[in-house]
Amino acid sequence: MADGTAALAEKNPKHEEFVGIARSLADTFRGRAAEAETNRKLHRQTHEAMRDARLYRVQMPKRYGGFEMSHRTMLDISVEIGRGCGSSAWTFSNIAAQNGIVSMASRQVQDEVWAEDGSVCTASSFPAKGAKVEKVDGGLVANGVWSFASGVDWADWNNMQVFVPREEGGVAHHMALVPKSDYRVIDDWYSHGMAATGSRSIELDNVFIPKHRLLNTADARAGKNIEASDNFGPIFRVPPMCGANKIFSGPVIGMARGALDAIERDLSMRNNVAGIPMATLTTAQMRVAEAGALIEAAWALMQRDCDVALEIGKIGRLTTVDDRAFWRRNNAYAGVMCVKAVDALHPLIGARGLTPDSDFMRAYRDIHVATMQINMAWDRHAITAAELQLGLPPTDPRA
Repeated sequence: MADGTAALAEKNPKHEEFVGIARSLADTFRGRAAEAETNRKLHRQTHEAMRDARLYRVQMPKRYGGFEMSHRTMLDISVEIGRGCGSSAWTFSNIAAQNGIVSMASRQVQDEVWAEDGSVCTASSFPAKGAKVEKVDGGLVANGVWSFASGVDWADWNNMQVFVPREEGGVAHHMALVPKSDYRVIDDWYSHGMAATGSRSIELDNVFIPKHRLLNTADARAGKNIEASDNFGPIFRVPPMCGANKIFSGPVIGMARGALDAIERDLSMRNNVAGIPMATLTTAQMRVAEAGALIEAAWALMQRDCDVALEIGKIGRLTTVDDRAFWRRNNAYAGVMCVKAVDALHPLIGARGLTPDSDFMRAYRDIHVATMQINMAWDRHAITAAELQLGLPPTDPRA
């Protein structure tokens, strides 16, 4: 299979360095993946390898030891890691993205998180049934359970999604940052795919969250936080919640590539019951070719989105509703293409897929779970994009 798609418009040695590091880690991560899946948690060495290579810092501000790299760099790192282990790629992209989101907050918050240690990690979580926040003087009080905290095993902070009641009615979506001393981790992640992400829940009991640790995501999309954040680079003008940094689609493409790698390795060494090399069978070749084309198309689409987002950031233009809707549509469709690719390959694995350590079947499980994430839901994002294409107002309040 072709190793990569479009080249960068402008040569960037740091981009190549980081992507090369990710590529070099893939085989090691693949070797640990089966045990990590059983343990429902990445090996500590896997997390430390990403941390020590400073991959998590790709979208952090330079003043804290970050690199302020483009969304394209984060995408390509995710793809290369995902080729070896989908859960490792998902953990990387979520932690790296949260560093990008923390960069949208005020300098005070950024200093709290990174002033003493730029390697500090942040996870995120979504409110489960019964989780609630209430306004109090100076901030919020949070109670209940927040779920799907990918990377929580390695995080010192959690950037919880909260819905803050408005005085005029309705709610406003915010990110609310809490240190790990303020929550309890619940060991409740028992998924048949992406098991090693350890996307467990956290529980808060009457926890006060000061106002300065809240980030109004609508304001962030509108560029209202740039002055307070003191971050003026191009990537900070196209924040992660706009859909441009491919938090979820990058790992999905990597999972699909890993599945194709597994089939290519298998077919190159295997004969069918008649003794004919599997690699010479036209039916196998057709499936491999189709899967490769789908994966390359998905990756190329994501790379183009990232390159467009960087140009928007460079000229200082804020993102529009159309930008965000079409990026989200493209993210979801990249998932559709990658699932189709893996499903096309599935009949080729045969009885070899029955073993619990099958690299292909692990990627198969991972990609079907990953594309259940709401940001990868095709129906939802297709509808919003179509509404705009047809001149209708978007019904998704996040648009």
